Amino acid sequence: MMGETIQSGALKVAPVTDKAGLNNFLAAARRAQATNPQWVEQLHDEVAMMLDPKKSPLARANVVQPFVALRDGEPVGRIVAIIDAAHIAKYGDSCGFFGFIDAIDDAQVFAALFAEAEQFLRAKGMRRVRGPFNLNINGESGLLVSGFEHPHIVQTNHAPPHYRRHIEALGYGKTVDLLAYVCRIADSALPEKVARNMASVKEAPRIDIHSMSYFSYRRDLPRILSFFNEAWSENLYATPIGVEEGRFIGDMMLPIAKPKWFNIAMHQGEDIAVVAQIPDVNEALRGLNGKLLPFGAAKLLWRVHVRGTRRARVMLAGVAKKWRDTTVGMAAIGMLMARSVADARAAGVEEVEYSWLLEHNSAAIRPVARMLPARHTRTFRLYEKAL
Repeated sequence: MMGETIQSGALKVAPVTDKAGLNNFLAAARRAQATNPQWVEQLHDEVAMMLDPKKSPLARANVVQPFVALRDGEPVGRIVAIIDAAHIAKYGDSCGFFGFIDAIDDAQVFAALFAEAEQFLRAKGMRRVRGPFNLNINGESGLLVSGFEHPHIVQTNHAPPHYRRHIEALGYGKTVDLLAYVCRIADSALPEKVARNMASVKEAPRIDIHSMSYFSYRRDLPRILSFFNEAWSENLYATPIGVEEGRFIGDMMLPIAKPKWFNIAMHQGEDIAVVAQIPDVNEALRGLNGKLLPFGAAKLLWRVHVRGTRRARVMLAGVAKKWRDTTVGMAAIGMLMARSVADARAAGVEEVEYSWLLEHNSAAIRPVARMLPARHTRTFRLYEKAL
């Protein structure tokens, strides 16, 4: 913990160390995003859990320090300084992260927040800082820099334009952009197209699709995480998801997930492709103000599982490395993408966001844009600065 605060007139930045500090941390986001009609407040319990080392393996295994900016005692901004042990072990680049950045449109507040986070990371031996990550590359990543008019989809960033302006003014430069594409389900004939293509091939490869269920969820989740760690290992800044981290993510997701939307393609008993789709929980969270009590939890579950959501998000779609650029691999991912469209259609979903895609990953972007088809709607940017 950093014991000293930065002060400028009535402005101070202090570490979050107790419940009062956490409440200010939550309130700071609400104040900062007051001008953003698309923003949906994250569940307070979820934020508290993520930052609590007693409950979160991410906070326990890594260095995670939240800060809040106060002006005349009122919260006006927040940031979290992070040192991801898995990232340091893999890359050895002495690079810390920042995340959970929210602040009012005030250069002084942004400067004070980043100065404190940078000082904290520098004192821990970090030589660079990158972000935003909540709390690592496997969570919410990137700052929204275009597509502000589009909805705030679950587990993605939504920020007013002034965030970008103030962050770049502090010397942060782009490292890479992450893209979101949206498919209107009514415009997609992918399930029928894939079915026709498979029927026209004389010796089509035998591909079996396994759909998860509530009964198999905890048994199958490690299988998907193992696949993810292998298939995405060479992606930019990729780090593996550990067993505890995976269980934590899975448990948080289970109440709002539709496990049958998690599909695995197999060939000769081997997992070769995965597509995982989730309802847009943000749509169901709107108006709850981050609170589950007294009636928030019941409203949330009813909206997701009874009424249903208009939007969904494909958060995971990929082919195992050894099967990429093969007939089997292409057939498998085509079938899974078609299944994701069919699942969405059956549930009354109108739009599916595919996010995020690395801007230079044309092998992933082309089929999403052309096959589904989907249009580019939002761009998220990762920033970096030398300390």
